[in-house]
Amino acid sequence: MVPICHRDASVLFDPEFTYSYMSSYFASYLDVSCDSLSSPIYVSMLAGDYIVVDHVYRLCLVVIGGFEIIVDLLLLGMVDFDAILGMDCLLPYHAILDCNTKIVMLAMAGLPRLEWRGALEYVPSKVISFLKAQRMVEKWCNANLAFVRDVSANTLTIESDPAVRDFPDIFLAYLPGMPHEGI
Repeated sequence: MVPICHRDASVLFDPEFTYSYMSSYFASYLDVSCDSLSSPIYVSMLAGDYIVVDHVYRLCLVVIGGFEIIVDLLLLGMVDFDAILGMDCLLPYHAILDCNTKIVMLAMAGLPRLEWRGALEYVPSKVISFLKAQRMVEKWCNANLAFVRDVSANTLTIESDPAVRDFPDIFLAYLPGMPHEGI
């Protein structure tokens, strides 16, 4: 965990992101004002579409290995991490990332190297409760509803349930529209 604005946060260090982001869920717990951007930023997604980002939390205090840095965090509707620290945050501090060992090193000229070791103590869950999802949607997080069905699984029929098959006169009253023959 990395403290952001004096609150522990699950953070992804990612040099592929031009900017740094904070989740709207995490932002709801902070006592920090949010500003509108003068012009929106379009964040490209893997699927080929994009998300419009138009709010920023300015001058957020981030502590990496005891070293305090100030970062502007754009508001992004995400659930896997509380924040993503991108190139705008990593470049000025000459950050070196070792993804294999989960080490972030700040190698600024004239200062001793500072090393922070991450741990995978918290694994983001892909499943959330309805109440948490409802609160996130109310805070403008993106929401997708999906229905997943295993097409390789056997389809259940009336004949596959022994109780229904053996007592058709009872269950047919509860299953209107089902054929009486063949049971």
